[in-house]
Amino acid sequence: MWTAVLIFIVLPVALIMLAFKLKPLVDTDQTRGDALGGMRAAGGLFGSHGLAPDERSVREDTERVRLNLDQVKARE
Repeated sequence: MWTAVLIFIVLPVALIMLAFKLKPLVDTDQTRGDALGGMRAAGGLFGSHGLAPDERSVREDTERVRLNLDQVKARE
């Protein structure tokens, strides 16, 4: 009984308290505005260009896709 209390209650609480006391080995990232880290991931994959992100995004002008199904035969 006491072993279960030690393993499932005391030990997790002690480890959580210890985690708050420890100093992180690496400084935390102080950048703002990229909550999911998309720019950081893209920089790692494609190389960082050092440019600031666009202030507003502009939709690309593309033509609408026309789907012509006239020559497709109906199922029998």
